[in-house]
Amino acid sequence: MTLDANSTGSLTLAAQVPLAFLMSLFAFAIMLGNAVVILAFMVDRNLRHRSNYFFLNLAISDFFVGMIAIPLYIPQTFNWSFGSAVCTFWLVTDYLLCTASVYNIVLISYDRYQSVSNAVSYRAQHTGIGKIVAQLVAVWILAFLVNGPMILASASWKNTKECEPGFVTKWYILAITSFLEFLAPVILVAYFNVQIYWSLWKRGNLNRCPSHTGSSSASSSDSRHLARTGLTSRTSLPALRESASSLHTGGPLRTSRLMVSLRSHTRSSIMAFKAGSLFRSEALALHQRESLELLRGRKLARSLAILLSAFAICWAPYCLFTIVLSTYPRGKRPKSVWYNIAFWLQWFNSFINPFLYPLCHRRFQKAFWKIFRVKKKPTASQTQSVSS
Repeated sequence: MTLDANSTGSLTLAAQVPLAFLMSLFAFAIMLGNAVVILAFMVDRNLRHRSNYFFLNLAISDFFVGMIAIPLYIPQTFNWSFGSAVCTFWLVTDYLLCTASVYNIVLISYDRYQSVSNAVSYRAQHTGIGKIVAQLVAVWILAFLVNGPMILASASWKNTKECEPGFVTKWYILAITSFLEFLAPVILVAYFNVQIYWSLWKRGNLNRCPSHTGSSSASSSDSRHLARTGLTSRTSLPALRESASSLHTGGPLRTSRLMVSLRSHTRSSIMAFKAGSLFRSEALALHQRESLELLRGRKLARSLAILLSAFAICWAPYCLFTIVLSTYPRGKRPKSVWYNIAFWLQWFNSFINPFLYPLCHRRFQKAFWKIFRVKKKPTASQTQSVSS
């Protein structure tokens, strides 16, 4: 992320003060939204799931965008006056936080892909906290390696009057960093999203086809079973009639045998009916469970598609602007308000990230109520029972 000092330094003081105030409000909104997600994770232990740890890491990176990156940029509206050391710190921190936010989105997308496409193995895995922490730390290390070493290396020969890295005039370096920061993450997230939809489509077809075949086979097996039981009952009717006709001539022994056969025949019919009912109830429960899994997968895929769309909209304009402007010589770059809009869109992504998934998720909402809940006053009946 680079900035042009002259784009804001040319503004009058009457325009710079309100702009700095709006920047401060924007930074506070970013911190507030992501702080709520972090507090919800700390308050509710039920949120401490593997996928939610990745959302926590995303909220931390976005929180520090509002806490460090934007506040250090606000003095740029009055021209940079903090010196080269603070400028280098701001550049490293800003690049690190923004890139870490992007890579966290990739990690979240991969986790969503695993939970939908490999649901059985995903649930069977008991990932320890050590492996999760290693993945989170790897995100920050990779985010630093993309731009950090180049910023530190070019700090000695860049122009100190403009707080920007020294490689902003090298279009091929910007093309590589744009690929690592934007294009590669977009490709990965889009791939995971397509794979999720493809998996859901296949599971939906398999869920429809075997359900009908299974129900038809179950009904045919039940009908065959009922036919067999009906056949045996019809074939046993003459014998029962003969036994009933000879009841008066056969004596007590024949009567007892007839009663035993009637009881066994009735018991077998009841057991067959119960077995058929149990089989149908288990098949219905399995079908409902598969339908719920498909519904959950569709919700996850929809949220991931929204996350991808927001990320692409917020990052694509700036990456295109930086590559195009790098072809111009320093000091001859055309000034455009669209460049400033594209510049701020990256930070706007840190503002909307908490609203795209965590703040809309039911478990997070319950945790939010725990944070902001107000204890109810006891009713009169409750106070009387306590006093008694």
